[in-house]
Amino acid sequence: MSTLFERLKSFYEVSGWPMEQVAGSTILSTTYAGERGEWVFVASTDEDTGTTTVFARAPLSCPKRCYNTMSELLERANFGMTHGAWVMDRADGEIRFRVGTDLSGLVLTNEHLRSLTLYTNLTMNHYLPALKAVIDSGSTAAEAYALAFPPA
Repeated sequence: MSTLFERLKSFYEVSGWPMEQVAGSTILSTTYAGERGEWVFVASTDEDTGTTTVFARAPLSCPKRCYNTMSELLERANFGMTHGAWVMDRADGEIRFRVGTDLSGLVLTNEHLRSLTLYTNLTMNHYLPALKAVIDSGSTAAEAYALAFPPA
C-alpha cells in the first residue's frame, strides 16, 4: 500500500505538474500561473494524522497598514465558503488560501487531488483582484469583495 505522499507525488507526476519536493519533507510546490497572476501552489501530507493539505500563497504581502482591512475581506470571503479558508500571517503579511482534508481510513484518489488542486488555484485566481485592491488601491473590504462578487 502506498503512502499518502507517494500517491500525492504520483498524481502530480502523471498530471505533468512540475512539482518540486522540499528536501526531507512531504511537501511539494510549484509556481502556478492563472489568468490574474502567478503564485506558489503547495501540496503536503501528514501520514500520522492522515491529512492532505493544499494551499495557494498569494503573490503579494499585506503591509501592516492594511491588516485590518485585509482581515475583514478574508472574513467576508470565508463566511460564504463551504470548504477551504483564507488566512493571513500577521507576522509578515503572507496570505494563503488553504484547503485541508482528513483522509483517515480513506484512499486518496487522483480525482480527489484534482478537485483540491483546481479548487484552490481557481479560488486564488478569482479573489486576487480583491486582495490587490486592498493593498494597491486602499479599497475598503466591502469594495474589494464587490470585485470578486459584484452586487446584482
